[in-house]
Amino acid sequence: MYIQIEKTGTYLLLNHLKKDSVNVEVGDQVNVGDLIARVGNSGSTSEPHLHIHHQRKNPLEMWTPVFAEGLPLYFENEVQNYMPVKGAVINSIKSPKNL
Repeated sequence: MYIQIEKTGTYLLLNHLKKDSVNVEVGDQVNVGDLIARVGNSGSTSEPHLHIHHQRKNPLEMWTPVFAEGLPLYFENEVQNYMPVKGAVINSIKSPKNL
């Protein structure tokens, strides 16, 4: 699935989601903290994980998004915005209790 970021006009691809767990539909607006989907083990993977890719090109206009130019992706926490480096651990957002 992908999200078009209105502020930048770029796209955020979210891959390897759990089957039937997507909670949004085409055209929905999502906000920080919204539950979009659950991480899964879809595709050719050995364990559940989330693959995030930030790009300029619309994924629907490409033969394959795998060849898209990757753009920087910053994460926000209580202290700062930062770009993770190899081996960094990103703390998960607290999920609703009913998950």
